[in-house]
Amino acid sequence: MIEAVAKRPFVAALLAALWTIGTLRALLLCMHVPLYAYANSYDETRYTTCFHVYPDRPADVPPQQHSPEAPYATYRFIETHDPMCYWSSELAFTGATALIWFTAEAAGDTTHDVRWVAALRWLAVLVLSMGFSLAWLRRDDARAAIANAALVPIVFADPGNTLYLSTFYAEWTALLAAYALFALVLLWRDAPRSRGRFAVLALVAFALATSKIQHMLLPLGLGVVVLMLDRWRLKHASWRAAAVIAGALLGLFLQLAQTMREGPMMDAIRQYNRADVVFTGMLPFADDPRALLAEIGIDPACAIYGGKRAWELPDLPEHACRGLADFTRGREIGALIRHPSIAARLAAHGVTALDPWIADNIGHVEGGTFEKLPATIPSLGRIIDASAMARYTLLALPLLGLLILLVRPGPRAGSAALDASALVVFTMVATLGVTLLGDGLADTAKQGHLVIDAALAWLLVGLIMRVRASRTTVRPVGSPERPTYPPR
Repeated sequence: MIEAVAKRPFVAALLAALWTIGTLRALLLCMHVPLYAYANSYDETRYTTCFHVYPDRPADVPPQQHSPEAPYATYRFIETHDPMCYWSSELAFTGATALIWFTAEAAGDTTHDVRWVAALRWLAVLVLSMGFSLAWLRRDDARAAIANAALVPIVFADPGNTLYLSTFYAEWTALLAAYALFALVLLWRDAPRSRGRFAVLALVAFALATSKIQHMLLPLGLGVVVLMLDRWRLKHASWRAAAVIAGALLGLFLQLAQTMREGPMMDAIRQYNRADVVFTGMLPFADDPRALLAEIGIDPACAIYGGKRAWELPDLPEHACRGLADFTRGREIGALIRHPSIAARLAAHGVTALDPWIADNIGHVEGGTFEKLPATIPSLGRIIDASAMARYTLLALPLLGLLILLVRPGPRAGSAALDASALVVFTMVATLGVTLLGDGLADTAKQGHLVIDAALAWLLVGLIMRVRASRTTVRPVGSPERPTYPPR
């Protein structure tokens, strides 16, 4: 790989510049004082409780108390009586940070800076990006290497993502796992099978499936997409699809086991999800909210809560409304099938609710009260937020691109662009669909953040790779796109 870099000094300098600019952009935000990050909430403590790590607050504040107003820069170890740990690949970052802090305790430190986890998260994306770009250079594809590296300063370092760095939310882990899965599937598109490659791809799929419960089916669907594309292109299934599906099934099994766990944390998650689906995802779009509630077995008097999030209800959701505790996914799907107008309105408003990309229902500035990131800090999210045309164009382009690639040259001819577009479109549609069905419109921008990330990545990489396409001679259909994959 060193030889591949040495042959292209200009490309090597450009890659180094992209990684340096991205790192400076990310660090200027997450190392800022006061801290810029998404506010702490119950979503974070479900992971930090695994290591008894909580925000440094007065002793009379319950360690797991919801706090959406502002993020906390310092944490400490607090023994609690609810040791239930939420299983997630996010625990890799949380555990590594807790280990660093535990080591610091030996030196007498009792409070710890949350920016440690930011450094670990950013180091992980840098290592992955460098590894993938070097691998593309080894395959004599400089523009793929540049396109991959360009994601760092433009997408990963954007506040839409870097506000997750100094937190214990699982969104960054999900983003990292999805990025690695996409990159490996494309990088090893024509690679021979090996046990090492199979294990790595399965592990990445497992990490994505276990990152968040919303993504438990995502890698399985992506594996099926790869399977279909390879059968069209190669006339047989590929080892890549088998690896992704194997890892995805293991992750799905773990998540299904988790959904059946009992305890206050899991009860609260179920209660809030049910309430959010009913009151933000269904009632606002029903012609007769009271009749809809009666139909799904919930007290019609609860129609007064239409449009409210679960945490805005006067008591725990199941206590506030009779019948809500018995509301199931089956009843939800049945109601949407019987009322297609509600499903259509929910889908349409779901697309709108992805804006703003930078979530605005929680605080961003340490010490503030729902204070937002200063307008002087640039973000693509501000462009998306300012123009509905820009937003809808961004989301529509991958869909249009996929349709064009399916028709011309067609899936049997096959192309890496077709694979990438199919993976991106499936991720966008599946992520938004699961978000709406599982949480209504309560937190769409945050829960569906992969939708915007996938669309931005598709657009950026596509533009850079298009430069390559426009400067090369058109190849006959079926001819190889690049030199034969080098042996290991």
